[in-house]
Order: sequence, then structure tokens, then C-alpha cells
Amino acid sequence: MFFQVIAAARDGFKSHGIELNSFLVLYSKISARLAGVSSHATFRKQDLWKANLHSYDNVVIFGVTQMMETLGEKMEKELKVGCLVAACRYPVPDWTPTRTIGEGIDTVWLYQMPQSLTPELNKDESVS
Repeated sequence: MFFQVIAAARDGFKSHGIELNSFLVLYSKISARLAGVSSHATFRKQDLWKANLHSYDNVVIFGVTQMMETLGEKMEKELKVGCLVAACRYPVPDWTPTRTIGEGIDTVWLYQMPQSLTPELNKDESVS
């Protein structure tokens, strides 16, 4: 998880990692500091299922097969129109990727949240 957050910070993005394991959160914070990106890369110990994803423009997820369907449903409810999602190692069931990169365990499926999958609140926000 922390590799992608730090890489995004190096590219100038404000990035945020959510992790349930306290040791991995601490390790990630130390890694960001050593990489010189701690002002742009933050990490928080939090249960992904309780996190609100509404404010994110891009999401990178390293999940396991058993969680991807439920996670897809959560993202459909919470992510805004146009949000980019990169699913690493396992695809989101019933979603159509805009692009697939790599193969085997190194496969990444790229998705863009369409308007039809986002909550009514987000549809209203996209109209000015």
C-alpha cells in the first residue's frame, strides 16, 4: 500500500493511505518521511469498510478476491463521477475496465466511475 501512496506523492499528488494494521501505518509514515514526501503522503489506521471514500478523486486498491464484490458496491455508492480506480491483482466483478495493464499477479484493472454508478448526491454535484 505505501509504495503507491509515496509514488503518487513524488508525482505531486496529495495522497492518503488507509490501513488497518498499526505496524504498517507506522512503517508507511516512516517510509514517507525518509522519501521526503511526508507533507504530501499521509497514512491513517482505519477500517476501509468504515472509511468514507467520497472525497477521493483517484483510488488504488490492493484487495483480495473475497472482498472485491463488496468493495465494488461500496465504491459505487461513495465515489464521485469520473473518479479513477486502479484495482491491483484482482478485478472488481461486473465492472468494465477502461484499460488493463500487466498479467498474472501483476495485473492492474483501470476503471472510471460512470455517472450511472454514483449516488444521487454526486450526480447533483456534477451539474452547475
